[in-house]
Amino acid sequence: MVFFTCNICGESVKKPAVEKHYQTRCRGKTKNVSCMDCLKDFYEEEYVAHTKCISEAQKYSNQNFVPKEPKNKNAQKQESWMDIIRAILDSSEYQLTPQLRNAFQRLQSVDNVPRKKAKFENFVGNCMRMPRQQATEVWNILEKELNKMKQAKQDELAAAKAAKQKPAETETVEEEPPQKKSKLTNGDEAAAAAEESTEFDWVAQLKKLVAKQPDGIFLEKLKKKLSKKYTKHLAVTELSEKQTKKFEKRFDKQLKKCDALQLDGDLVKQC
Repeated sequence: MVFFTCNICGESVKKPAVEKHYQTRCRGKTKNVSCMDCLKDFYEEEYVAHTKCISEAQKYSNQNFVPKEPKNKNAQKQESWMDIIRAILDSSEYQLTPQLRNAFQRLQSVDNVPRKKAKFENFVGNCMRMPRQQATEVWNILEKELNKMKQAKQDELAAAKAAKQKPAETETVEEEPPQKKSKLTNGDEAAAAAEESTEFDWVAQLKKLVAKQPDGIFLEKLKKKLSKKYTKHLAVTELSEKQTKKFEKRFDKQLKKCDALQLDGDLVKQC
C-alpha cells in the first residue's frame, strides 16, 4: 500500500485515508502530500493516480536494480482492476457525471476492491458511504468495461490462432503436383475412372513379365510385379482394400485366360 506524508502537518497517511485527513486535521487546506517511498510530491487530486510505488529494495539499491515480478496473484488481480478503473476515467464513451467521476477517482485509492456485484455494492456503501443507486451505476460501468476487455482479449487470441493456422493452409495448397495427384486419385472412384479411360492390358503385361524369366517366375513374385504396374496405372501410391481384392480376382482370371502362359506348380512359364 502507498503511504504519503502530509506536507502541511507532517503526518503519515495511508492512501485511502488522505481524503479523510483533509476533511479533519488539515480541513480547508489544499491537498499537498509526498510519497514516502519515491518522495514525489502530489497536489490536489494528483495522488489518486499514484497506485503503485518503488519497493524498499529498489529505493536503496543502485541504478542497475531490476525488480522481480510480483508473485502475489491477488496483487496482480487488484492491479488489473485498477487498469479497468483508469480506462473508464480516460474514456469518453461513458460520459461520466461529476459525481460518478469522483466515485471512480476515490476507488483508485482503495485496495482490495471486491470483484463481485453484491460484495462490491456493500463495500463501497460501507467504506465509502456511496449511495446504493450510485454504487449500482458504478458497478454497471465497471462490468461493461470488463466485458469489453475480455472480448478484446478473445479477439486477440483468435487472431493469433488464425495467423498460426494460415501458414499450414498455405503449405497444403502449395503441394507438389505429383502429391496432389496422388491424393486426388487415391480412391475407388478415381481408380475406376482411370481404368475406363485407359484399360489395363492384363494379358500383355503378364506375357511381358514372364518373358523376362525364361525358366519361369514364381506365382507370388509375378503377382507382386503386376500389382506395382497396376498401381502405377491407377496413378495411386498404394491400392485400397477394395482395389486389392479386385486386383486379386482379375489376376487369377486373366492368368487362366492367357493361352500363352501355363502354371507349373508355383511357377508361371511360357507355353
